[in-house]
Amino acid sequence: MKQLDIERRVALSLAVGRYLRSAERFNEASREFTGSCKSLRNQLGAEQRFVVQSDFKHFLVTSDRHGNFDVEQIQTL
Repeated sequence: MKQLDIERRVALSLAVGRYLRSAERFNEASREFTGSCKSLRNQLGAEQRFVVQSDFKHFLVTSDRHGNFDVEQIQTL
C-alpha cells in the first residue's frame, strides 16, 4: 500500500509540474496575442478589405470603423 502512495505522489507531482509549465506557456501566448492584436489594430485603417499572403497562404483582412477586424484564410487567388 505504501508503494502505491509513493507512485500516486510522483504522478501528482508530475501532473502539477505539467500544469504549471502549460499555464506559463498559455499566459505568454495570451500576452503575445493581445500585443499582436493591438499592433494590427494600430496599423489598420477603418473600413478596409484586402488580401495578404503570409507563410504561403492567403488571408482576407477586413476592418470596420470601430476598430474591429477579421483575418480569414482563403483559397489562393
